[in-house]
Amino acid sequence: MTAQIFNLSPILILIVTALFVLLLDALFPRGDKKLVFTLSLLGLLGSTVASFQLWQLDGLSLLSEAIRVDHFSLFFTLLSLAITFLTFLSAFPLMKENKVPAGEFSFFLLSCCAGMSLMAWSTDLITLFLSLEIMSVTAYILTGIERERLTSSEGALKYFLLGAFSTGFLLYGIALLYATVGSTQFSALANYAMTSKHSLPPLFYTGVGLLTVGLAFKIAVVPFHMWVPDVYEGAPTPITAFMATGIKAVSFAAFIRIFLIALLSLKANWTMILLCFAVGTMTVGNLAALVQTNIKRMLAYSSIAHAGYIFIAVCATTHQSFELSTSAILFYLIAYGLMTLGAFAIVTYASSLYSKHGQEKNMISDYAGFGLRFPLLGGAMIIFMLSFIGVPPTAGFMGKFYLFGSAIKSHLFWLAMVGILNSVISSYYYLRILVAFYMNKPKETEALTPLPLSLGVVIFIAALGTILIGLFPSKIFAIILKTVTPLL
Repeated sequence: MTAQIFNLSPILILIVTALFVLLLDALFPRGDKKLVFTLSLLGLLGSTVASFQLWQLDGLSLLSEAIRVDHFSLFFTLLSLAITFLTFLSAFPLMKENKVPAGEFSFFLLSCCAGMSLMAWSTDLITLFLSLEIMSVTAYILTGIERERLTSSEGALKYFLLGAFSTGFLLYGIALLYATVGSTQFSALANYAMTSKHSLPPLFYTGVGLLTVGLAFKIAVVPFHMWVPDVYEGAPTPITAFMATGIKAVSFAAFIRIFLIALLSLKANWTMILLCFAVGTMTVGNLAALVQTNIKRMLAYSSIAHAGYIFIAVCATTHQSFELSTSAILFYLIAYGLMTLGAFAIVTYASSLYSKHGQEKNMISDYAGFGLRFPLLGGAMIIFMLSFIGVPPTAGFMGKFYLFGSAIKSHLFWLAMVGILNSVISSYYYLRILVAFYMNKPKETEALTPLPLSLGVVIFIAALGTILIGLFPSKIFAIILKTVTPLL
């Protein structure tokens, strides 16, 4: 029993911290926001330490093989913890200004992180469903946590309705797979797919298809992406960054465990669908971003396009190229997380600076001259935008290098070319932000307010990480390669 608790300690620490923070806020509703903030960060640090202690385990199945603790699951746990930590730092100014209730916000964000971690650990469809629901329900609430903002409530309602609809697809797919295979464990799916490869019933393919729809919604793959712009625009900006990075990352973790590990033997049957996902997602995302005038909606469509880039490596994955392709996905998730969190942290400060009557001002034209007034923030935004485009020596360049390289090694030359062309298209709207920052005159003069320390820390960490990973990618890639090697 003690060993089980120790092996589950990263998730248990998050749950206990979330409950303690909620109880503290209920007992002392007018207490110091810094105390809630500090306790939340301590819980995240404790979970991080526990995750590193489990790193030495060489794969361990728990709870009747419903979850698995290995380097792959711990990688996504640590990534989720890091993203949640930076989200707390970005959201602290909102807590201080009472724009979001500190206790409720901390409880739901920690609970969402716990669900994300459990989702990465899941090796059973039932556990996957439960963890996805924990993550999703808390994400719905976090989207609408600024109750006084109409766009926040609207975004939360749309997210809830469409999310519940997609969950129905996922659950029905799980039911059909259980009816066919007789088990919900990923290992049973893999064995069934291998032994019945040439005589799989239509019910099995229907279940896999419905499962694909459910996960594609979370990743925001075209054509299951329509919720993203409104939800990302309506949510508090730190939560928008959190959803674009953390939720997307663990959704890819589940996708990898199911489709690139358990069902890899059937990849030839669904390669065409994945190719359509890759080409359609990055093309539609980039073309839609071209015409956006709201910076949050532009970055929302940008996040859709980046999911398409990642699907290039998914399409390139075979038994022979599994390690390279999967490592490219994990590397890009780190790079994308850093530059997205950093860019949204700058948007968080700028929107609060330019806001009027509690309403955010996120039109790109509102940011005219921002880089001239705030040289350091402008310099950081240059780093993030160039990284999004894929300009060396940034993390985004190395991430795309590995993604497109995996396609080339699998002889998908045309797919790599489509990715490169889409990167060229994306340069227009990313550079348009820099044009507004440096080449447009401000429409009005706002009172300068100091940059909150917590936001400054997020921007510094993101900018430094984006540069360092771009300059020294081999060390990170080597660690990731060791992480994915034992999976098959």
